[in-house]
Amino acid sequence: MDEYLSERQQVEQVKAWVKENAAWAVGGLVIGFALLFGMKQWNLYTARQAQGAAEKYQSVLQALSSNKTEDADKTLKELRDDYSRTPYADLASLAYVRFDVEGGRLEEAAKRLQGLIAATRDPELTVVARLRLARVQASLGKYDDALKTLGDAKEPAFQDVRGDVLFQKGDRAAAVDAWNAVLAAGESRGVDRPIIELKIGAAGGAVKSPATSPQP
Repeated sequence: MDEYLSERQQVEQVKAWVKENAAWAVGGLVIGFALLFGMKQWNLYTARQAQGAAEKYQSVLQALSSNKTEDADKTLKELRDDYSRTPYADLASLAYVRFDVEGGRLEEAAKRLQGLIAATRDPELTVVARLRLARVQASLGKYDDALKTLGDAKEPAFQDVRGDVLFQKGDRAAAVDAWNAVLAAGESRGVDRPIIELKIGAAGGAVKSPATSPQP
């Protein structure tokens, strides 16, 4: 007996396999094409969403630059309703906060930041909003609210703002402690050491020397 099948036998086996598995093979092709089509359609959809949201975002900025707050409010609502999966609604809210702060509308800015913190799904943007809210609250004289907004976070950015709030509140010693905590984090954490040292000096404090390991 030959060790290998003849060409005729190989053909017959292939035909038999196709006959037995045709339904599965066709079904697999259909599913494969459907997945590819669906992925293409999803990519087109997300691209359209991103483009539409970017255009709305630009419209908000233009409306704010022209002091057309009604137009800005309307477009911002459209961003939140129709493009909630994009980051542009949050970015537009931050732009609106800056517009309110520059116009002296600190209460409105605080409310907008509180709403942004509650609504956003972006943890990095949440950090930015908390820091800005604390500064706005401090500007309103609501120092305890500002400290509550900062919470127990020990990151340098939070310690820096905490020092500013405590200084404004009149607690210079605690402010110096907070700023020294910023310096202790090191320049690798994005710390602007000269600025922090100036703040400490303005508060009448002293820069703490970094701890050194004992010599053997």
